[in-house]
Amino acid sequence: PPVTTWGLKPCWFLLSTCPLIVLGPGTMSFMTCYTCDPIDGNGMIYIMKPATPVTTWDAIISKGGNGKLGLQIVPEDNVLRVVGLELQGVMSDFNSANKRKAIEVGDFVIRVNGVTGQAAEMLDEAQKAEELQITMARSRMFRAKLRKNGALGVTFGIFAKTLVVQQIMKGPMQAWNESNPIYAIHQGDLVIEVNGVKDNSAEMLETLKVDGELQLVIRPLGGAGY
Repeated sequence: PPVTTWGLKPCWFLLSTCPLIVLGPGTMSFMTCYTCDPIDGNGMIYIMKPATPVTTWDAIISKGGNGKLGLQIVPEDNVLRVVGLELQGVMSDFNSANKRKAIEVGDFVIRVNGVTGQAAEMLDEAQKAEELQITMARSRMFRAKLRKNGALGVTFGIFAKTLVVQQIMKGPMQAWNESNPIYAIHQGDLVIEVNGVKDNSAEMLETLKVDGELQLVIRPLGGAGY
């Protein structure tokens, strides 16, 4: 459908600039960053594509002789969250040698040597294994507005403070995904807030049962387990 451009400003990517476009009006208004990918090898021709709210990548890291990763991680629902990086050591060396795969504070580990979905099990694997094949996710939360009249068409896993999306069937969330492919909600994503209710999964579930408008805050996790 046609969109209205409200404003432009530079969005830096490598050595090029792309417009940062505010799109609207519509059911929701998003600030969407369009990245430029060079396709001629010299940075002269670019393909414009919308930046999604989550990016994932794989990394293989060996701990080395001392068995230390140099990465501070904490279990959080169905992922491990990176809370600190040592200035020297295995992780620092990996980041220096892999600029485009560098791991930053705030990133999420969504898979460790094939283990996914349970943060405690992932942490145990990360602590005991000498070589780690990990999948990382860099995520920014977004809001989704659903109109519910009957079944929501979603099953959830329940954590203490969040809900994890398990199955999506016919209903308001599927309709949202079809209308908003960049901001689609996927299995493994976390529901952080429902109509202002947060940090209490039981209250969030009760809020989801009520018909009417539902405003969700989603943490996309790029295919995390559930």
